[in-house]
Amino acid sequence: MKDFNKLKEQCIREVTHLGIKLGYISSWEINTRAKTRWGLCKLNQDGSYSIEIASRLLEDERISENACKETIIHELLHTCKGCMRHTGKWKYYAEVVNQVYGYNIKRVTAGQEKGIENHESQEMAIKYIFTCGKCGATIYRKRDSKFTKNYRYYGCARCGACAWSKKTVG
Repeated sequence: MKDFNKLKEQCIREVTHLGIKLGYISSWEINTRAKTRWGLCKLNQDGSYSIEIASRLLEDERISENACKETIIHELLHTCKGCMRHTGKWKYYAEVVNQVYGYNIKRVTAGQEKGIENHESQEMAIKYIFTCGKCGATIYRKRDSKFTKNYRYYGCARCGACAWSKKTVG
């Protein structure tokens, strides 16, 4: 298993060395339940940030330290002022870090890019398919949510109609 604290400190040093000011991070967690994401940055009510990193990123020997650092830096950049989304400042900072250190930090990274060829087969299967009765738009969901339980009350993003039909798969 990779040394998370060492990687975390290296990433913080690399980002701050470029003059990028990070927000206050109140907690770091290694998430053992994350199956479809590599990391997560949450803004807390007090204005601090909590960062989670998927345990499989650190445990899987096929994933390089650089690939881990890309995810950690990706989440660190979200703590910068105005960087919770993957646009504007966040995108600019990611490009700067990529140019200086040779990383490939971007919005979404596939398993193959991390060195795991069969990553996609491990992801959750689609459980629900919703189709708009007016325009035919289709939405796929892998797990229960407010939408899957109350889909009749949601309008279609394409046509605005509240005419969803639900199909449960497997």
